[in-house]
Amino acid sequence: MRAWAAVVLSSLVLLGLVACGGEDRGDVVAFCDLAEDGVGMRPAEGEEDLSQLDALEDAAPPDIREAVTTVANASREIDEIEDLQELFSKAFDLEEAVATARQEIRTYTQHHCL
Repeated sequence: MRAWAAVVLSSLVLLGLVACGGEDRGDVVAFCDLAEDGVGMRPAEGEEDLSQLDALEDAAPPDIREAVTTVANASREIDEIEDLQELFSKAFDLEEAVATARQEIRTYTQHHCL
């Protein structure tokens, strides 16, 4: 009985590791819904806009996530930005970085969102 319990427990742990360690693909449907509503295409003006940017970033597929993070970081406080490159962009070339990122998001949505 003990051996059986150990096998079952090991299997559950392995399944949990596989499920948690799976590849993050984002949520393209949620991303497209938010992007098509204009989230990220204008400066965030309040908590609701910031929470929508967070949702856009969470839903972003990996191949567009960097651009979404750039746009989201433009609305964040300096102490909330974790990535050093993004912090540099915020401090020195924010407008150009955000314009480029917004164009990448537009292009992505044109090719991936229907």
